[in-house]
Amino acid sequence: MYYARVVMGVLFGIFVFALLDYALPSRETVRITNTYNRLTAIPPSASIFWASDSTGTVENAQGQRDVRFIDTVRPNGRVRVYRNEDTGWVWPPYFKYDSANLQAMATNLQSPAGAPVWVNVSAYGWRMPWLSTYPNMISVRVVEGPNERPVNWPAMLICAVMLALLALLWRMWAQFRQRGQVRLNRWRT
Repeated sequence: MYYARVVMGVLFGIFVFALLDYALPSRETVRITNTYNRLTAIPPSASIFWASDSTGTVENAQGQRDVRFIDTVRPNGRVRVYRNEDTGWVWPPYFKYDSANLQAMATNLQSPAGAPVWVNVSAYGWRMPWLSTYPNMISVRVVEGPNERPVNWPAMLICAVMLALLALLWRMWAQFRQRGQVRLNRWRT
C-alpha cells in the first residue's frame, strides 16, 4: 500500500508540474519575422490546447477557424511560431481580449535579420508539431538586445504562493497525524 501511495503521489506531482508548465506564462526574447492569418483546422485530439468557442472564435462549415500567427526567430537562429487568440474567461485565466491589437503591434515590430528589433514575448502553452499546437502569445514589448532576459515575475509569484500553500498543507497534515497518534495512545491506556 505504501508503494501505491508513493506512485500516486509522484503521478499527481507530474500532473501538477505539467499543468503549471502549460498554463504559467513564459518569457522569451525573439525577433518577429512575419505575422499572418490562416484558416486552420483544429484536430479534435488537440482541441484542448486551442481557444474554446466561448471566446468568440467562429468555425466555418468545414471546421476551420481564422487564427492569427506570429513567426519569430530566437537569438540562436531557431524559429518559433506563436498563435494569437483571445482567451476570454476560460482556462488559463489570462482574460485576453486584445489579440487584434497584439497582432498590429507584432506586425509593426517585424524586422529583417540585418536590422533586428528584439522583443520580449510572454506566452503560455506548448509547441507540439505532431498535434499542431502553438503557444499563445499574451504580450510583446521591445528590449535592448538579444541577451536581455527579463525576469518572469508572474510565474515566480504563482509558484511561491503554491509552495507556501503546499508547506501549510504539509504542516497541517503532520499536526493531524500527531494529534491522532496522541489520541490513539490515550485510548490504548
